[in-house]
Amino acid sequence: MPKKQLFYLVLIILFGAIIWFLSTDKKSTITTDNNFSISDTSSVSKIFIADRSGQTITLDRIENKWIVNDKYEVREDAIRTILSTINQIRIQRPVPKKAFENIIKNLATTGVKVEIYTNKNTPEKTYTIGNTTANHLGTYMLMNGAETPFVIHIPFFNGFLSPRYGIQGQKLNEKDWRTTNIFKLKSENINSISINNFQEPKQSFTLINGPLALLDYSGIEVDFNKEKVLQLLNAFKLLNCESYKDEKEKIEFALPLHELIVNNDTLRTYAIGGLNETTKEKEENFTVKRMHATLNNGELMLIQDYVFNKVLITIDQLQ
Repeated sequence: MPKKQLFYLVLIILFGAIIWFLSTDKKSTITTDNNFSISDTSSVSKIFIADRSGQTITLDRIENKWIVNDKYEVREDAIRTILSTINQIRIQRPVPKKAFENIIKNLATTGVKVEIYTNKNTPEKTYTIGNTTANHLGTYMLMNGAETPFVIHIPFFNGFLSPRYGIQGQKLNEKDWRTTNIFKLKSENINSISINNFQEPKQSFTLINGPLALLDYSGIEVDFNKEKVLQLLNAFKLLNCESYKDEKEKIEFALPLHELIVNNDTLRTYAIGGLNETTKEKEENFTVKRMHATLNNGELMLIQDYVFNKVLITIDQLQ
């Protein structure tokens, strides 16, 4: 074989070898660090999330419910979102070399740790979630034990991923996870409903369920419209608050508007502005009218009038 042809043959072989090496090296790197996702989320039994300030979120699957930090039932939409996310996340691209050191530093200082368990004592996946990319279409993540971070995304989803893990500004808040359900009762599970109307005391009443009976403010049984009574009983299938607030100590001496007692649970409502004028001015700017409320003298909540007006009614509305 002529030397010139041999030279070209060797060159082609070397070129092919280089291409093969680069492609397999890249593939092996991505394969090693890539597997952030969980293919079968029905096997997930616990998710642990921790930020750098010491705030932690533990989501436990207990039978058919998820519980946050051993205290509250988790919002259904929130758990659906995070399970969908850990199933669908994929590598978008490796981190650019010029940004590598800064991203590693940010992951180490502000990254949020995620551990995903599948009925085991040790996590199936552990990784750190960092900041968003400049175009907000990817999120930096680093698998535990790996040296190379990646830009992670959900294919065909436009947005970054940290809020889908309940992360806001690289911080966690338990209240972002807990359910906003206040009442979730079938009509047949309601024994009685009492409403004390503090603005119009004579409009207070007690409704007994089974057999149906309506008592006025003085305890005297009165006539009622059966259809309206059944509407009231069915209104407790799902009643949610809007959010939880951190100002309960300021409402201790405020006068309630209503006291709603359903079975053994007591909801008290308060006019916004009973806390302070700044809160009042802020709330008055909202299009939707709201009230403050407490359940069983617990945390302060914000509730919407149009949601609760169907249960915070007068005795006249049942006749």
